[in-house]
Amino acid sequence: MIRTIARYGARQAPGAWRHALKALFSGQGVRGPAIGAFERRFAAYHGLRHAIATSYGRMAFYYILRGLELPEGSEILVPALTFWVVPEMARVAGLRPVFVDVDPRSYTLDPRALPAALTERTRAVVPTHLYGQPCDMDPIVKWAERHSLFVIEDCAHALGATYRGRKVGTFGHAAFFSFQLLKGLNTYGGGMALTDDDALARRIRSLVEAEPWPSALSVFGKLLLGWLQQVFISPRGFTVTLFPVFLIASFFGDRDLSAFLWEKIRRLDPLPASYRRRYSNAQAVIGLMALDYLELWNARSRNYAGRLSEELAAIPSLEVPHPLPDTEPVFYQYCLRVSDPASLTRRAIRRGIDIEMMHVDICPKLPLFASEARSCPIAERAAETRQLPVYAGLRPSDVERIVRVIKEISRDLPPLRTGAGESLAHGCSD
Repeated sequence: MIRTIARYGARQAPGAWRHALKALFSGQGVRGPAIGAFERRFAAYHGLRHAIATSYGRMAFYYILRGLELPEGSEILVPALTFWVVPEMARVAGLRPVFVDVDPRSYTLDPRALPAALTERTRAVVPTHLYGQPCDMDPIVKWAERHSLFVIEDCAHALGATYRGRKVGTFGHAAFFSFQLLKGLNTYGGGMALTDDDALARRIRSLVEAEPWPSALSVFGKLLLGWLQQVFISPRGFTVTLFPVFLIASFFGDRDLSAFLWEKIRRLDPLPASYRRRYSNAQAVIGLMALDYLELWNARSRNYAGRLSEELAAIPSLEVPHPLPDTEPVFYQYCLRVSDPASLTRRAIRRGIDIEMMHVDICPKLPLFASEARSCPIAERAAETRQLPVYAGLRPSDVERIVRVIKEISRDLPPLRTGAGESLAHGCSD
């Protein structure tokens, strides 16, 4: 049987799922000591005092916004290239998201674009460490301090990444993390709010503790669904399930069928009932075990990304990632700019390699944010990118195969236009 390579891979410590089930069937699947232990270890890993576990990463963001007690209608600066849920949760919290363009090489928030978005109503800025690449935090933090703005780091893709020797999530007033199946630390859902501010931590925790506990049955369902999803994206599972569908679809246009598997883009006010739940002890059991492997997993993904860059950097039709100096990304995904992304995607899947077409959203282009729509030309160029598999579960031989296939199928693609869109984005325009 052909060994196909899925675009995604889930991380899990050996035996973690079994230990979570054991906690569940012993009566400690919902409440238990692992939650507090996980929070303490997570905070200590970052060298901060407070970590508060939440039902979703997006809810960690929501509780942070509520905990900051910002005036109704305050503006919050968000990168134009991010997951649609981030600006939507800001709206649910009574704030107005204002989109800011991104850096043309890293696709993270461009600090040079911030001044054009500032108004007297601006109260916070949300740097997103996209694809595991740290933002340029020093100029962002200094600018925010000059204007008395809160800094909330979106670390959903970047657990363990460092900027100038410090872990992301430790530069702002608070940070939030996601533990969804495909993230750097997978507990089959959940998230974490992180802060060194005692008063803010108390307010966040009071909001979290006001939510009801999930049922034991719902926790079991979450674990079971996560296990099934892992089976589907495993090499053998992907080969006999999704791969044939994606392969056939490659002959009938450029539609990414994986879009049907993702959450529908929609208004989230009022918040769905499933969001308003506590984080479970069974998930914390998994999280504690995963922390023991996090550095190993990150190092493996980093090594794989280095191998891809080493081999693909000289190809005229491709542009490899450009991490900022003095940073250590974790490469949640390997974001590649391509002269003909549709052709590369079709050719790769026909060789057994699945490539991500667009993992995040160009938010100002979404109908959901029509009232906040602005032209953000660098973010809009992200449609030219593709994300190659680089997850820790790959074998070294898989990475060599990805290198070989990408080199072969990109040789006759047209060269990238040099300088296209490279001019400084002074901010999105109305």
